[in-house]
Amino acid sequence: MLTWYGHLYVGEKAKRQVRRTMGRINKRKPTPGIYLLTLPRNGRNVMEIVSTAVLLQETAHMRCPKVMGIARGKEEACVLMQKILKETYAATGGFCIEKYLNLQEAQGR
Repeated sequence: MLTWYGHLYVGEKAKRQVRRTMGRINKRKPTPGIYLLTLPRNGRNVMEIVSTAVLLQETAHMRCPKVMGIARGKEEACVLMQKILKETYAATGGFCIEKYLNLQEAQGR
């Protein structure tokens, strides 16, 4: 099962059925047009946008980093990524998203 950020960022188009969509993703069922924002798998990237089509593969599903956002469509995923980056920079003066998200969870956001 995937690890979800406690205060998940959700795009406007994805809000309507977010719980149902998360359940389908956890069960590795197809969710066309849905993209997840995750922490990077390597130390060079800030974030990654992952299509849920990739997560139908068991190994990709098991190795997926912590999910911090969900969006319907790649354009909405990019907008959501910008929002997270702006919030992170405003709060920390940098782009260490994992540190910022841990602070948010500790504070109860």
